[in-house]
Amino acid sequence: MSGINLIGLTRSELRNFAESIDEKSYRGDQIFSWIYQYNETKFSQMTNLSKEFRSNIENSAFLDLPKISDSIVSRETSSIKFLFRLNDGFSIETVFIPEKKRNTVCLSSQVGCALDCQFCATAKMGILRNLTVSEIIGQLLSVIKETKQKITNIVFMGMGEPMMNYNNVIKAADIIHDQRGLNIGARKITISTVGMVNKIKQYTKEKRPYNIAFSLNATNDLERNKLMPINKKYNLKSCLDALKDYSIKLKRPAMLEYVLISGVNDTYEDAMRLSKIIKSLNCKLNIIPYNPIEGESFKRPTEYEINNFINNIRAENTIITVRWSQGKDVNAACGQLYTKNEKK
Repeated sequence: MSGINLIGLTRSELRNFAESIDEKSYRGDQIFSWIYQYNETKFSQMTNLSKEFRSNIENSAFLDLPKISDSIVSRETSSIKFLFRLNDGFSIETVFIPEKKRNTVCLSSQVGCALDCQFCATAKMGILRNLTVSEIIGQLLSVIKETKQKITNIVFMGMGEPMMNYNNVIKAADIIHDQRGLNIGARKITISTVGMVNKIKQYTKEKRPYNIAFSLNATNDLERNKLMPINKKYNLKSCLDALKDYSIKLKRPAMLEYVLISGVNDTYEDAMRLSKIIKSLNCKLNIIPYNPIEGESFKRPTEYEINNFINNIRAENTIITVRWSQGKDVNAACGQLYTKNEKK
């Protein structure tokens, strides 16, 4: 393939591309709609473009999606975990999560991750590189082709720390949100972070329209330092201050994510501190029971432990939801399918 991969280009960039090959700029809008609205990856099928124009495009550009190398369907939830093989041989994971009223795709933003969260399978890989915009968007387009389902929600909660690939993630989110393409509402797009305070501040300053989810996972610095080493750089107070500023200035509550691990962060005292944090931020809490990783000592809490922790928080009049692991039988936690395939 020669030329430029048009997947991952914004509508403005496609307009510029059209002009660069001596076409009217509105042709870029047409290509954008074909790629993102109709999920078309063959120029020959873009029938409102002249044959001459299509031939001209093929001489200077191409449409390339990451290739699915493995997939597993959960018997429990019908979630599908996809493993994509990238052109340089690296692999990434993406999850399709069907529910009664919505279909969510969980996208990866990096190959691996640099942040070494102790409970995360992706962290065991280390950081290999950031994903390009085309690789991020390509995951979504490939999932749509494979499942033939309308996607309603996007979460950047797959492999990697999205805020460490800030520009590409924001650009991908903008493409996903564009009304001439996938047209997924801004409030249906969520970007997760372990607490990159500098990027949360930048995000707030730029008044980005998408939701932020903060991976909290511990209620004091001592425990968070152990679980998430990034806390030594951006401690809990600095993270919560940045989130409060985000909520006030953008008039949008943050979402707190809390991976519940048996015997680690599930005490009554943790529940009380967590409730206090939620009230201080006026935000929502999402409890995620830990999904065990092969070779790790962390344990998933029992159903009794989960319910006891939740009831302690609810007793403080705190809003809380529980995100049950989407398909434990398909290695649903980030990085697990990758690790399993690497061992083959």
